[in-house]
Amino acid sequence: MLAYHGDDKEYLKRLTNCLAKASLNDPLTNETHGDGWGIVAIASNNLIHYRSHLPIFKDENLEKILNLLDGEMKVIIHARQASDKRLISPYYSHPYLESTPKSILFLAHNGSVDKYKLGNVLGIDPMLMVDSELVAKYFATYSIKEIDKLQDVTQSALNLLIMEINRIDRSSTIYFYNYYRKDRIKRKEEYYKLYFNKGAIYSSSLAYTGCEKGEEVKFGNLGEL
Repeated sequence: MLAYHGDDKEYLKRLTNCLAKASLNDPLTNETHGDGWGIVAIASNNLIHYRSHLPIFKDENLEKILNLLDGEMKVIIHARQASDKRLISPYYSHPYLESTPKSILFLAHNGSVDKYKLGNVLGIDPMLMVDSELVAKYFATYSIKEIDKLQDVTQSALNLLIMEINRIDRSSTIYFYNYYRKDRIKRKEEYYKLYFNKGAIYSSSLAYTGCEKGEEVKFGNLGEL
């Protein structure tokens, strides 16, 4: 997954190409993240929210959507590797959308949380839901600022990209968060890191598919892009 805030569309396309390559064959795990993808983007007073069941490296709409963006843009893109293959659908692709009386939220998540524990917190039966949906609902119910409380229900990682749109002044903010359970992760630690470079935050796998490694995002710290 990746987030970008800036006005360099060619750089965004380069980042997206790195994401597509990593999705086809993740250089850190040799796995494919081909269970759907999605994007949310704000540019030139336009809001685009698109989700597909197709792999990002097979969807021709990716290039068409990127070509629609112009000027200053805020973008989140996510390619999914579903833990439950029964739940592959555009409805389950990230970013998820939630709304509150004061804001609109879009969320992309890598990693896993205990959806039954989080469901109990929210008073929701999560059987037919994915864990990331519940994380989005948690922020809509409580606050992004209470993100640290989700560490208690994290099973592997809580790597998050969140776009919040303020209903009052229509301003928008991208938040990012890198947290993982070092005592529970089954892959190498590098896989769970996020990196920052030139207005972008992205999963570590992109740094091994042609994009710069940049600066490692601070562990367990909520940041703004």
